[in-house]
Amino acid sequence: MNRLPVLLMILFLAACGSKNEETKPNELIKVDEIGKVNVLWKSKLKAAEKAFGYKLIPAENNGNLYVASQSGEVVSLNAKTGANNWKVNLESEISAGPGVGDTLLVLGGPEGQVIALDIDTGTVLWETRVTSEVLSPPVIDRNKVVVRTQDGRIYGFSIQNGERDWVFDTNIPNLTLRGNSTPIAKGGRVYIGFDNGKVAALNILDGSVLWQQNVINSQGKTEIDRIADIDGDIDVVATDLYLSSAADKTLSVATESGRVLWSQNIGSVTGVTVSRRSLYLTDNQSIIHELNRMDGSRGWTQDTLLNRNLTKPSYYLGDLLVGDLEGYVHVINGVSGEVINRIKTGGEQLYHAPLVVGDIFYTYNYDGQITAMRFNK
Repeated sequence: MNRLPVLLMILFLAACGSKNEETKPNELIKVDEIGKVNVLWKSKLKAAEKAFGYKLIPAENNGNLYVASQSGEVVSLNAKTGANNWKVNLESEISAGPGVGDTLLVLGGPEGQVIALDIDTGTVLWETRVTSEVLSPPVIDRNKVVVRTQDGRIYGFSIQNGERDWVFDTNIPNLTLRGNSTPIAKGGRVYIGFDNGKVAALNILDGSVLWQQNVINSQGKTEIDRIADIDGDIDVVATDLYLSSAADKTLSVATESGRVLWSQNIGSVTGVTVSRRSLYLTDNQSIIHELNRMDGSRGWTQDTLLNRNLTKPSYYLGDLLVGDLEGYVHVINGVSGEVINRIKTGGEQLYHAPLVVGDIFYTYNYDGQITAMRFNK
């Protein structure tokens, strides 16, 4: 069976079941603004078309911001001023990236293209191909480029020439959500959450399995009921791995063994954000939740942005930032969950949660708008 945009399919089935039931996003209500969001600079790339599931996420390195468009434009911008360092056109559709290292950046495409560019000039260094589309940014660490594909494979390539060093394969269900979580590299390991509800830790040097655990057990009667995709961002803090699943589960897992430390019956397709004390997520109805990072106990919730297709929250100097389907970024008080400000960043939704670097945050919308901002209380 082909992998379909299951969220759209579910909405279709729900509509067939009841013509009177219609899911509509909440209308925005006036906010008693606290502070001010200041736009520092803007830039523009070509707009995207039919880019559902693509993760074209800006990446920052050494004071520069790197952004790619679906049509193959790749730019390096001064992160503080927006001035153009270089721009190239790969003339190849891009669906994920860039993943950024000290000397190169790497992008993935819907036909399995993997393209590495020199970080200083944009010159193509090497190209290779994998078995299916790439829907999450490549990860670069310890002289390896790690690429995940939609068919459940993880590849390790040499950073020098793109030669394949290893591959890991796992079985995934016939029916899954469209999208993949981005692997995390830390301490010589790569952590990955899969569409079958499993999590694995691999040795980044040779791809050997350190552990693999089935952390999401979905026992529904139909394939849709059994969807257990871990498609959103995962996070590692100290010895704990945090993740969330479309199957209404958010978990803390021990990085040494994969043992589940705690679990909550809240799920997310966009993933989790972790601070020193709290974990934040946007659930599948766009309700924002705060959980205690240590034991998973529930804190505040924010439901005034219901069904607005929110990104995961980004942590910003104690507060949170979430983007919505109309291109707004909402500022959420990190202590109370109250919406305290908002700004329109573009005409369409964001590819991903705002990227936070110090006291500046960056957004990238489907209409190609790149915006750098600062929030001052």
